[in-house]
Amino acid sequence: MIWMVLLLLIALLGSAMFAGSETGFYGLNRLRLRQMADGSLPAAVLVRITTSSSGFLAALLLGNNLANSLAVQGGIGVLEGFGIERAEFWTTIALTPVLLLLGELLPKAWMLQRPVRLVLLALPLAFFRLLFLPLTLPLAWLASRLEGSGAGLALERRQLETLLHEGREQAPGEARVMAAALRALDSRGQGLGPFLRHDLPTLSPNLAHDAARARLAQSPDGNALVELKSGQFGLLRSRNLLDAPAQQPLSALAVALPVLPRGLDLGGALVRLRGLGAAFAVVEGEAATAVLDLEYAVALLVMPAPSASSALETPS
Repeated sequence: MIWMVLLLLIALLGSAMFAGSETGFYGLNRLRLRQMADGSLPAAVLVRITTSSSGFLAALLLGNNLANSLAVQGGIGVLEGFGIERAEFWTTIALTPVLLLLGELLPKAWMLQRPVRLVLLALPLAFFRLLFLPLTLPLAWLASRLEGSGAGLALERRQLETLLHEGREQAPGEARVMAAALRALDSRGQGLGPFLRHDLPTLSPNLAHDAARARLAQSPDGNALVELKSGQFGLLRSRNLLDAPAQQPLSALAVALPVLPRGLDLGGALVRLRGLGAAFAVVEGEAATAVLDLEYAVALLVMPAPSASSALETPS
């Protein structure tokens, strides 16, 4: 009798742990978790066991089903100990609201308030993750095959947006980073127009060096555009004029800017420019004086747009 009562209580506790952990997993801020892992063993363990999302979720589902089954067996044993007939029927009637309340609603609500509480359960979850590994491996593989690449990417993007929204409620420094990342996600499909600069002066290639230095001094960051013979534009930096011979034309000192397709998004532009080793580019179909400056684009993401240009005008 006592053993059946203990089995019932442990099973209810396990059901609550697995159900609450699933909610905590979806709401947990992964970036914050990795930061916590530097100085916390439970956080480091949680990072390790959640590396495979499908495997971790499979372990939670297996554990929850096992806990519910054990709860039913424990309930049947308790009622049979009291000599109640049709113990299976009355156990189902009695345990259904109990499992719903104590094994689902309350732990999920508790974890939803602060998903970081999942760290408190890292060690027992690691034990069950290892215990269920022979079963979760094939289940995780099957889930990855059924989801398909497109569905998986869509799900990851929705989860990422949820995490970023949750991160905006954290400390000010972290909130700024999360808000910037969320704006970067929201910029998808908008093209590069919102991130282009229009404040760089345009210099003639035959302009004298003294006059060029005077124009560069008025530039927000000491950069200017130079017209090249090929009809393209090059980027001229102030430092390029320091030791340059006075007779050398500005077009020889400027670096030709790469040209990006008009419909490219900010993420795609970043990939292209990284491959070219460049931080500036012009965009097809835009005005010749409109330039994509990655530093300027990052400033627009990190802070509100009106403050971005003023931040560039203030020397660091």
